[in-house]
Amino acid sequence: MGLMSKRRPGSNRAPVHEEDLPPETPEEERRAARMRLVAARRLGGLTVVLDGVHDPHNISAVLRSAEGFGLTSAHLIGQAMDLPPNRAITRGCEKWLDLHYHNDPDACADALEAQGFALFAAVPDRTAPCLDELDFSRKIAFVFGAERDGISQRLLERSPGRYQIPMPGFSQSLNVSVAAAISIHVGATARRRLLGSDTDLTKPEVRALAELWISRDETRNHPPH
Repeated sequence: MGLMSKRRPGSNRAPVHEEDLPPETPEEERRAARMRLVAARRLGGLTVVLDGVHDPHNISAVLRSAEGFGLTSAHLIGQAMDLPPNRAITRGCEKWLDLHYHNDPDACADALEAQGFALFAAVPDRTAPCLDELDFSRKIAFVFGAERDGISQRLLERSPGRYQIPMPGFSQSLNVSVAAAISIHVGATARRRLLGSDTDLTKPEVRALAELWISRDETRNHPPH
């Protein structure tokens, strides 16, 4: 993942639950333990792309789902670049995600392909493979389009994969944030099951991610004068 941080005492310890710490453990150490535990459950091989999504509420809701289900990153293209997350919705989840901003679909596709991701576009096509039929042992980027216009033609051309979310009811479409939440949940659950692990990160990557969070948290709580 390319994350670097200064090694700290205890950085090689196995993650523990806050509940397992002695009652007298300082709050700062409890927060650090929580961050190590969450880092040990992260998935770097599943991500989400928002192509021109312009509603701040939708963007924020997608980011919250991505973080909540344990992804490490999200990619935003076009208008989404200029829209700050709605903190009433994200509840600060964006500080735990690696957010990538791209000027155009090609820049995003190039970056993801260079990392070994296959782009899969969510489409309202009932002939496309169903979400749960995808091979989540590979690195997958879910692609979602703008609320009105959908995924841009260029990004569709750069996305070799397609999938649908089956809807047996009368309604045949979902809000983008709902579609993303369903996709991320199904994909994250399937990937963890296939890998037989809570995370697809290496131990050094987990340690580096946790230490990065801990360092940033200390800076926020104790800013330099």
